[in-house]
Amino acid sequence: MIADNDIQVWLETFARAQPTVIVPYVKSSENMTLRYKVRTTKEGDGGKSVMGQGGIVSTVANVPVALSRMSLNRSPNDQCKIDLVLSQAGVPDRSYHFDCPN
Repeated sequence: MIADNDIQVWLETFARAQPTVIVPYVKSSENMTLRYKVRTTKEGDGGKSVMGQGGIVSTVANVPVALSRMSLNRSPNDQCKIDLVLSQAGVPDRSYHFDCPN
């Protein structure tokens, strides 16, 4: 989990079988509306793939909210990362970077 003042961001993973399901969450200490962009980049022997999702989410103070749901197939040698950008009116963008869960 990554905390940024009043916002926490983390990934939840469901990896019982392929594909792995990854769900990014956000929790804020106050009610707010955020625009989000999630980008997953995977590179390996099979080439490079990039997947992106985005939208707008309204948070309620101290209640986690799932931003999206991604399915991901990976090989052990793949390099994989997830980048998440949160935007809010009048505030600089917040960027978060994760390695893909195994």
